[in-house]
This record gives sequence, C-alpha cells and structure tokens, in this order.
Amino acid sequence: MSNGKSCRFWSDNWSPLGSLTTLLVRDRASRLGIPLNASLASLSVQGNWVLPPARSEEQVLLQSFLTTLHLIEEEDHYEWELDGVGSNKFSTGDVYTRLRGDKPVVPWKKIVWIKGGISKHKFLTWLFVLNRCPTKDRIINWGLSTDPICLLCNNLPESRNHLYFECSFSWSLWLRVAARSMPSPPHRHWDATVEQLQNFSGGNLRKRLLLLSWQAVIYFIWSERNGRLHRNTFRTVDSITGLIDHLVRNRISSLREKNQTSASNLMQIWLATSA
Repeated sequence: MSNGKSCRFWSDNWSPLGSLTTLLVRDRASRLGIPLNASLASLSVQGNWVLPPARSEEQVLLQSFLTTLHLIEEEDHYEWELDGVGSNKFSTGDVYTRLRGDKPVVPWKKIVWIKGGISKHKFLTWLFVLNRCPTKDRIINWGLSTDPICLLCNNLPESRNHLYFECSFSWSLWLRVAARSMPSPPHRHWDATVEQLQNFSGGNLRKRLLLLSWQAVIYFIWSERNGRLHRNTFRTVDSITGLIDHLVRNRISSLREKNQTSASNLMQIWLATSA
C-alpha cells in the first residue's frame, strides 16, 4: 500500500488486522459512517486520518495502527506473502504446495503429464494410475449391483488391471499400437507396463510417441467400454487402431508450429511403422 487511492478501506487486506469488514462490521450501524466503497486515501486529509472516535477495542487497535502509517505518492500494488516471503506475483502452484505439504514427486509423473500430450487423455490416464475410475469391481465394492464381466472380452471380471491389458481385446489393441514405437514386446500386466514405460530408454522421440499412443489406447479402450455399456455400440480392434493412428498423426502435425524439426522426426518414426 502506497498512496491508498486504489486500496479499499473495508475489504482489502492492507493492515495486520485483516479485512476490516470482518473485524469491525457487526451490522450496518457499526460502519463508523465510512462508505463501504471508501478508499484508504479518502480518509487521509493533509496527512491526518479522519475517523470517528474509537468506540471499541477493535477500533482502538485500528487507529493505533493508522498512527504508524504514512501515505506516499507511489501507486498501490498487491503483495503476496507465503511463509514470510513477500512477492508481487501470485503463484497458484506455490500456494497449492503450501496447503498440501511438501511431498516427494511420484515416479509415474513423467509418463502421465507428458509434453505435447492430449489433455483429456492425460487426465484419464492419471485417474487410472490412481485406480479411481468406476470400473465394475469398484462399483461392486461400493455396494451397487452390476454384471461384473468385462464388456470387451465377455470372459473375465472387469477391473483396471483386467482392462489394461489382461483382457484379450485390449491386449490385441495394445500389441498393435505398442509395436509402432516400442522395440521390445510390451508387458501385459498393469504394474509391469507402468514400470516398463518409466524405464523406457529407446530415445526421447520414441518415448514421446510411445506415451502418446499408450494414453490414446487407455482413452479409446475406456471409450469403447462405455459405448458398449451405455449405447450398445461396438467397434473392432482394427477400427480403433485406425482411429489411434489418425489421432497420433494429427497430434504430431499440430506440433509443427512449435518445433518443425521435432514434429517431422516424430512423423517419420510413426509412418515408418505403419501397416
């Protein structure tokens, strides 16, 4: 706070007492005759504070603080303080970290929040990594009645681990897509797949393609499952493979504006393994 012209007397946090609306105003009669939209500067005349006599301990505290405050010609500005350190910039990330607490980075961060990824794919992958999607095993655990059998293979009970990739349908899809950017055979079990992706060392470009296509497989498998459950629609593995192929091509093309060389190299790798 500097000249007080843009500082709102009642609502801004300009003093160590916090918002004066909370501190002083119990009803309309306790506003001291000061308008609700008054600025701090409007209460200072030739360096003197023009306020009614204090009638409560809170008002005494306020007027005592005002005797230490002198307005200057500079413009007002907001300052954010976190752990005793002030800054003129607000960081949502810093506040979130402060509220959450300082925790170690999870090992799967780099395979979920990937550079150049598709937002809805990343979000769904994050939910599945945490096992928070409403698969049938979870629905049954909530006490709800449902047929536990997987709608993709019609053979075994549905769960996160079954869908990715113990199910014969999803496994067939993942085998085809993974072969486009993974030299070694993929794993079939969820935990082993996550570990394999985290430790992949086939180069940055191939890893980007691998993670982009893996997240696309997660998204399309869940979409196919929901289509069969809610709309009674069915797609084949060949059909979904084609959709993923076009999606990856389009995503690579969208990266050309940022880095044409990288996008061209990604496209070459992807097209070199097309059927």
